[in-house]
Amino acid sequence: MKILLAYDNSNYAEVALERAAMLAQSLEAQLSVISVIPELSCSMAGFPEDYCETVNKAFTKECKELLDKACDSLADKGIRAQSILEFGHPAGKILEAAETVGADLIVLGSRGTHGIERFLLGSVSSKVAAHAKCDILIARRR
Repeated sequence: MKILLAYDNSNYAEVALERAAMLAQSLEAQLSVISVIPELSCSMAGFPEDYCETVNKAFTKECKELLDKACDSLADKGIRAQSILEFGHPAGKILEAAETVGADLIVLGSRGTHGIERFLLGSVSSKVAAHAKCDILIARRR
């Protein structure tokens, strides 16, 4: 079995990480962890190109650190995970990654860290659930 965990460091993502770890251990599944950097159209907002580049580099660094944190947490549980870092719309990139890795299950939190995106574009978990070609586990806080 192959599991794809969507991780953004939110409280819900932490719950999803715990669920994915439990499943990976009990099913002896392969685990991949994806973090998606949303595309920023700061140039359209009138910001200089070098500012946009600086912001994107900062997001990239932060997301790499998040992935490392998640993979380290999994390694502490004896689980080796592949990390995936993508740029773009989170739901779309999660779905693409699921296809690429051949995921049998996608695990993600019911809410992420990008509140304004949820307001403007809808819930990432809802979009993934509506369009995934495999099973979905949407983790909620207890």
